[in-house]
Amino acid sequence: MCYLFGNRLMAQEPKLYDVVFHEIFADPSPSHGLPLSEYIEIRNTGNKEIDLKNWTIYNGSTSGKISTSLILKPDSILLLSPSSFLSQFLSFGQTATVTPWPTLNNEGDTLILFSPSGAVIHALAWNKEWYENSLKEEGGWSIEMKDASQPCAGKENWLSSIDPMGGTPGTTNSITEKIKDESAPVLNFAYMPDSITIIMVFSEPVIPNIFLKDIIIDDLLPKSIDVVPPFFNLVKIVLAKAAQKEAIYSLKGLIVSDCKQHKSDPGEIKFGRFSTILPSDVIINEILFNPLAGGFDYVEIYNHSEKIVDLSSLYLSNRNSSGNLSSILPVMPIRQPLFPGEFIALTEDINWIKKQYSVGELNIVLMHDMPSFPDDNGTVILLDNRGIAIDELGYDEKWHSALIHNREGISLERINVSSATQDPYNWHSASTSSGYGTPGYVNSQSSVSTTTSSPLMLNTNVISPDMDGKDDFLIIQYHFTEPGYIANVTVFDANGNPVNYLARNALCGREGFFRWDGMDDNHNALAKGHYIILTDLFHINGTTKRFRNAIGLFR
Repeated sequence: MCYLFGNRLMAQEPKLYDVVFHEIFADPSPSHGLPLSEYIEIRNTGNKEIDLKNWTIYNGSTSGKISTSLILKPDSILLLSPSSFLSQFLSFGQTATVTPWPTLNNEGDTLILFSPSGAVIHALAWNKEWYENSLKEEGGWSIEMKDASQPCAGKENWLSSIDPMGGTPGTTNSITEKIKDESAPVLNFAYMPDSITIIMVFSEPVIPNIFLKDIIIDDLLPKSIDVVPPFFNLVKIVLAKAAQKEAIYSLKGLIVSDCKQHKSDPGEIKFGRFSTILPSDVIINEILFNPLAGGFDYVEIYNHSEKIVDLSSLYLSNRNSSGNLSSILPVMPIRQPLFPGEFIALTEDINWIKKQYSVGELNIVLMHDMPSFPDDNGTVILLDNRGIAIDELGYDEKWHSALIHNREGISLERINVSSATQDPYNWHSASTSSGYGTPGYVNSQSSVSTTTSSPLMLNTNVISPDMDGKDDFLIIQYHFTEPGYIANVTVFDANGNPVNYLARNALCGREGFFRWDGMDDNHNALAKGHYIILTDLFHINGTTKRFRNAIGLFR
């Protein structure tokens, strides 16, 4: 594209979104009438002609170039194909080749369109969810842009083709509709890749109209600010001095705009430097391993440390029949912080989890692949990027409440984040009132350790094990000044008959707990009434202690 300046013809640099990706055909098989070849369609959204010679398409690994001079008129479409299929696509409209062809991944891909000067003109990262059709995502159908005037929009602006041939190469898309953009950019989270750089991640692309003078960052001074290509949803701030290790900072006053000039809320966001994590810094806090038919597993993790954890440094795994680590898969491909005391749920299908359970938008992460977790028993392992196990849970469906006969769709929740992961007493079925699962937020059956002058304390004197999430079980918490105690805990009915031996010669740590859910030794529900909890403690030095507590059981 050129313009006349004096007597010289000068090149005019195309602007962001002057040309956009308009249709993507990644998996041509099975064919519904189109050539068995991938193709990409681009569209001139501006009002000026553009010469596409030396324009480049990059897929994250391969750069392909349009090597011939080709004029793309305003509001017109160009079909791009591999050179070996050019003749088969010529009948569909204006067609050119890209050499070498940037092969498209069937599961999803990154596509970036560069001008000859190397400027990013359009970029998108699509995946199979954009089809919104489980049959069409298996192959033979393209995804089409609905509204070319909304190039900043992501998944909501794309859908699988409804044309009988599987796509509309070189012509008007079969899916065309106006997309309403009434929402402003949302600052999802911020992190520090190094000691002086802050990266802020927005929900959509933003335009670079940001001013340093408006930003307040505790005692840190911002030195520069930029919007980061190719997706322009990242804003980078460079600081004048390094941030301190393991400090959590606050940033506020940042306002950005999207393509439609909707301004973001100048809210407050926390950030800080990542720390090296140690075993038990991040723990497994909840697991759904037996979902309803057609559903998906999830694993919830919790930051039990005072550190800021980089989720991209974590891996989820299981063990095979030989007991070896298997299916080691990254939690997420991009850096995202997990702050102290925060939860995050991991799943292969966010939409299904959201329909089935209540979950916060930012408290759930999509894993394109997850290890398998059998419905009866299995192992969940959380690893760091050095292959060190941070936490491990060998679960069993028998840990569910004996009141539950159909365990499908009910998660196991950790009761106390400070107690041992592998203690069966530290796990319980999610409550009925919570919808049988709490992915991404505090567990319905959670309990917090309490320090007391007495070595033994009960969380309640009445239990009603009806799965409503309130007093579903009794917690007998112990806290000793020294290790070496042995515990015997027995439940007696009102007639003095032993009905449940909760612990027999159990070696106690410095602190911990026992749990009673109103069942007898055979996991049968006991009748309502009054019961006695008798706890005998013996120390290796000869010290003995006895506690007798009355408990009311109601159903």
